[in-house]
Parts: sequence; C-alpha cells; structure tokens
Amino acid sequence: MNQLAKKTATGAIINISVTLTKNLGQFLIVIPVLARILTPEQFGLLAMAMTLVGFLTMFNDLGISAALVRAEKPSTAFWSSAFWLNLGFGLTMTVAAYFAAPWVAIFFGEPQVEELVQVMSCILMLHCIFLVPMAWLQRNYKFRTIALIDLSAIALSSAAAIYLALTGHGVWALAWQQIILYAVKALAGQVFNKAPIRMTFQWSTIRAVLPFSLGLTGAAFVRFLNQNVDNVLIGRFFGADALGYYSRAYLMMRMPIQTLSRGLNFALYPAFSSIKEDTEKLGRAYVKTVSIMSVIVFPMMTGLALVVVPFVDLLFGPQWGPVAPVLRILAFVGLMQSVASSANEMWKARGRSGVLLRWSIIRAGGFIIAFAIGINIGTLEAMAWAFLIANIVLLVPFQYEVLNQLDVKAVTLLNAMRPQFISTLAMVAAVLSVQFSFPSIQALNSTLQLLILVPIGGLAYFLTLILLFRGFVRTSLDDFRMLRSKDVPTAPTTA
Repeated sequence: MNQLAKKTATGAIINISVTLTKNLGQFLIVIPVLARILTPEQFGLLAMAMTLVGFLTMFNDLGISAALVRAEKPSTAFWSSAFWLNLGFGLTMTVAAYFAAPWVAIFFGEPQVEELVQVMSCILMLHCIFLVPMAWLQRNYKFRTIALIDLSAIALSSAAAIYLALTGHGVWALAWQQIILYAVKALAGQVFNKAPIRMTFQWSTIRAVLPFSLGLTGAAFVRFLNQNVDNVLIGRFFGADALGYYSRAYLMMRMPIQTLSRGLNFALYPAFSSIKEDTEKLGRAYVKTVSIMSVIVFPMMTGLALVVVPFVDLLFGPQWGPVAPVLRILAFVGLMQSVASSANEMWKARGRSGVLLRWSIIRAGGFIIAFAIGINIGTLEAMAWAFLIANIVLLVPFQYEVLNQLDVKAVTLLNAMRPQFISTLAMVAAVLSVQFSFPSIQALNSTLQLLILVPIGGLAYFLTLILLFRGFVRTSLDDFRMLRSKDVPTAPTTA
C-alpha cells in the first residue's frame, strides 16, 4: 500500500471512528434525553431558524478553503488573504442574519423564530474563524487533531443542551447547543493550526482561484436548497409540529452520510486531488470507495427501514410515533446519497466545480417539483415518497456522467456492489421471515424487538457475505491488515 493510500485510509478510519463515536453518543444519550424533555414544536422552531443561518453559511467561505487544500503550494499571502476574507464575510453575514430575522419569523408565522435567528447569527462569524485553520489541518492530514476538536465540541455542546433542557429553557437548549458547538471549534482551530496567517491581504491570490471557488459556492448554495427546501415548505404549510417530526426523521436519514460518507470523503479529497490527473487511478479509487461505503450503508439503512417502529419508539419515545413512517421511506434516500457522495469529491479534486453546480441545479429543480407534489397531497409521507422517487430518477444520469469522466464501465461499479446487495437481500429475507412467522414479536417492547431482529439481520448479512463472496471479504481484510501493519507517514509540508 503506497503512502498516499495509507494516509487516506488512516484519515478515513480516524474520521469515521470519531464520527461514529459522536453519533453513538447522540443516539444513546443526547437524542433520547432531549426528545423526552422537549416537544416536536420546539425542534421545529429550531429547524425554522436554522434555514436562514444555514443558508447564509453557504456564502461564508466562497469555496476558498477548498482551494487551499487542493493548491500545489499555497503561499503565505494566500493563507492570510483567505483568512481575512472569511472574517469579513462572517461579519457581513452575521449582520445580515440579525436584521433579516423579523422576515423569517413572518414567513413561518412563528414570532419566536425572530429572537432565535438574532441570537444564533453569531454562528456565522464563528464558522468563518474556523474555516482556514480546518483547511490547514485537512491539507496536512492532521486528522487526529480534527478528531479531538470535533469530539470536544460535540461533548461540550451536548452537555450544555441537556443541562439547559433539564432546567426548563426549552428551544433555547437547542439554540445554545449549536452556538457552543461552533464556538469550541473556532477557539480550538486557532489553538491547533499552524497556518502562516499574517496581517496582509493580496486580492490577486484570491482572484486566481475564484473560477473554482465560486463554482463550489454555487454548488453548495444549490445543494443547500436541495437539502432544505423541504424544511421550508413543511414549516410554512404544515407548521412547527410537523417540521419537528420531519426534521428528526431527516436527521436519522443523514446519519450514515455524516458518519461514513463525510468521514471518508474528508480524507479522500486531498488524496483525490493528488492523483487528479491520473484517470485510471482515480477511477479505481472511486470504485473502491463506493464498494467500501456499500458494505456498511446497504445493511444499515435497509435494516433501519425494517425495524423503524421499535427504533423510533426506543430512541425518541412514544410522542414521536409519526417519525417512523417517514423515516422508513427516507432510509433509502440516505442509502443512495451516501453511496453517491464520493463523486462530489472527485469533481472537486479535478477542479470541475461547474459540473457540481450544474448537477446541483438539476437536483434542485427535480426536488422542488417533487416536494410541490408532496405538499399538494398534504402528508409528510407523501413528501418523503416524492423525495425518494426524485433521488432515484436523478441518480442514474449523474452516475453515468461520473463513470464517463473516469473511464469506468457501469458493470465494474455494479460488480463492486454486488456482494453487498445480495447479502442485504438475504438480511431482508431473514428479518421478514421472522416477523411473519412469529407475529407475537410485535407485541414485545421495543428493546426486545431490536435485540431479536437486529442480530438476526446482521448474522444473515455477514454469513452471506462470508460464504458467497470470500474473495471480496479476503481482499477487504488484507487492505485493512496492510494499513494496520504500517506506520502512518509524515504529513506533507504546508507550503
């Protein structure tokens, strides 16, 4: 295994392990506690406020930090200019959010949203302070440092949220959770990074990367619309309660993307950038990435759909029952988005931000049409079904273009996912057989149902994988052993 592969694999393992740890903490402690103290309406109010804050976050960086990561040898002037530009944007966006807050409250018909947005507007400034330090850490493969920052931020913010919720602060527990999360990241980023930031600004260093960075910003902006237009429509037409239910289902759907895809892709981007001119290597790396992602995502999301009712009851409590039918549908959206997410890093590495923008616009159009249909039908389940169908329709042409770019045949990618797909079907057959053969299982409490069904499904999946696809399993284990047997190489220089 060459040095680049080892650094990438090590970074991916660190990021995935840390994200998994964070999400387990959320699953086992934070989400169950907050869901039993706070109401769906309060979660809905936070989601309304975050639509504006999240929207303005898209403009904070203009894609400059991504340009720093992929640059051959970024100069001190480039690092410094990027930092001060981000700081200026952060201040501007904070002021804009503060004064736009009344209109957001009027749009949703919820007066409390105004104060929430005004207080949470500081997140925009805190986010900008962290962007360039994060770029330096990512560029230099400082994944353990990033992991430490992430774990510290999530632990402190979650502890604060639980304390505030227990002491009766309602939706403000959720608001301060977000503020503290970004504050810890901003402070830690300044402590741990060694980016050569000086009191200087050279517009020429920024202008040189604008075609790439603005394309990324445009793609991020449209992608944000893709991911939040449903929240806006549900909040506007269905109200805070319905948005609270939907936002929890959407959070669960995004978990594999946050746990696996983002952790892996965060490490892949600098690696893809280093081989961006070698189409053959990039193609092999992409297929391998999709294959690895599928090993976990296929059974995870399909299994979630199978046991969604006891899962939601155990995690959130009985008041959150409407989440289950929505999450059952969205689980398959999460499956597709997780597997396809690495393509974005490939386009970024090749400097093809325009392609990302084009596809983001196409998706936005498709999703808006789908959600409009769901709104007209008038149920959250209809919104989820429309979202799933739109994702299926758009996935095929997107993957076709990706494979053409990498000179990879579709059959090669499908073969890379075949063991995972067949093993997942075996898992589905096993779980459904038990549910239909022993209907009394449904009468058990949620914990017992999960203790019975999850091991049965997991055993069926891994036995099928091991018995029918030994070569695939052997290759995957060999790669892991090679990684563990080697020391992690020294990170590249900053320059």
